[in-house]
Amino acid sequence: MRQRRIHPNHVHARARINEQHRPREQQPLQHALAKLTERETAAVSRQLDPARCDPGFLPFHAFARSIGTEEGWDFAETDEARRNLIAGFAEIHARKGTPYAIRALFPILRLGEIQIIERDGEFKWDGSVLFDGSRTFGRRKGDWAEYRIVLTRPVSIRQTARIRAMLAEIAPLRCELTALDYRNHPHRWNGKIRFNGEYGFGTT
Repeated sequence: MRQRRIHPNHVHARARINEQHRPREQQPLQHALAKLTERETAAVSRQLDPARCDPGFLPFHAFARSIGTEEGWDFAETDEARRNLIAGFAEIHARKGTPYAIRALFPILRLGEIQIIERDGEFKWDGSVLFDGSRTFGRRKGDWAEYRIVLTRPVSIRQTARIRAMLAEIAPLRCELTALDYRNHPHRWNGKIRFNGEYGFGTT
């Protein structure tokens, strides 16, 4: 089969035509399209980042990470608290079932640092601990898995129920929470809260 030979002049002519139709860097249309694409891409990238996205996208990020009511989503009442929960939940979930996960969750939700008192029922009257109400003395030996949490800020009864639900998800399954103790930082009778059953005054 004979091969068709292309004359060199035809090659140069076709190259000139392609060059004429090629968009040049200085063309306004190309600049406009580039800027539009850049803005759209930046907007999408921002919504994919829970640290920078619009607040309306935060529930979708929480859902994608399996963060629900029991994991503290309803407890995080501000956008900042929700962003912090999303950012820190991966590590909390990775250490689920450990005291570390419990200690890490409270600061994220702006509940302050906590003290975990383990083996709450095994303390004795031997002078090794203070009799300040934060520990339980003389309980059964089988209560070794009980623990209590000492808070550095007060919480309402409604918040207490949420905290217990969260701890049930991240604390070791064998452990039982006996109390949330905030007697060192109680609510005050200063008129800022109502005596309507919503608040306790020391421990729950």
